[in-house]
Amino acid sequence: MNTVTILLATYNSSKFLREQLDSLFQQTFREWTLVIRDDGSSDETIAIIKEFQQKFPNILLLEDTNKNIGASKSFMRLLEKTDSSYYFFCDHDDIWLPNKVKDSLDLMKKTELGNMMKPVIIHSDLKVVDKNLNIISNSFWKSSGIKPNYLENKNLIQVFNCVTGCTMLFNKTVKEIAFPYPASIPMHDWWLAIVTLRNNGIIRHIDQPTILYRQHGSNEVGARMINCSYFIKKLRTISNTLEGHKSIRNFLQDIKGINFLQFYAYKIFYTIIRKI
Repeated sequence: MNTVTILLATYNSSKFLREQLDSLFQQTFREWTLVIRDDGSSDETIAIIKEFQQKFPNILLLEDTNKNIGASKSFMRLLEKTDSSYYFFCDHDDIWLPNKVKDSLDLMKKTELGNMMKPVIIHSDLKVVDKNLNIISNSFWKSSGIKPNYLENKNLIQVFNCVTGCTMLFNKTVKEIAFPYPASIPMHDWWLAIVTLRNNGIIRHIDQPTILYRQHGSNEVGARMINCSYFIKKLRTISNTLEGHKSIRNFLQDIKGINFLQFYAYKIFYTIIRKI
């Protein structure tokens, strides 16, 4: 069994993959295994992975005949098929800052002291950059109005996820409670955060960014600036907003989470807190 495993999901990732892989191998802590699952790429992704495998023996490519299952299911498949003490999720298009692995593991070990066998998640802020790595925002949390001190709560986390998957480190106990997972999960990181807090687990955060969070035309989930214009637009498109909440409410119903009234009560509360 590996002690530390990085799980990387790829799909037509050739444009940015080399830079991301280079950043992994420039980490100050290097005692990990990288396991990659490709979701059916038609570009040079597999060739790039094999190129790096020739240089680094700690890269494994997961053999999987299922393709085009999407990011969330791809990450969950990676998690299901690997055995490790600790796991990182890794997106193909970001850049990890050199101390990301070490700083995350240090906080994990500190948190686990006195909390053995509890599920623990560590996550962090992010620097938002454009496709050429020019800084858009030095703090994703500040620009997006994310306040983890409020959101690391078993009820509020069901309204708004503050745990960005590409910054996550979690222990094996989190994996053990993550399966089976409902087909309706919006994102893998959100599910793990919810199930951790619902099982008396712990979520801790690093205030400093640990990655460069690249924004480009192909992002599945990107960074949004939360300002007055954002809320005005939300009010103008309230019917679309409510329709968008439908899938989340269905997901919460599937997992026997907070009810309809609680969802909107917590959402209004956090919307107010978000702007203070």
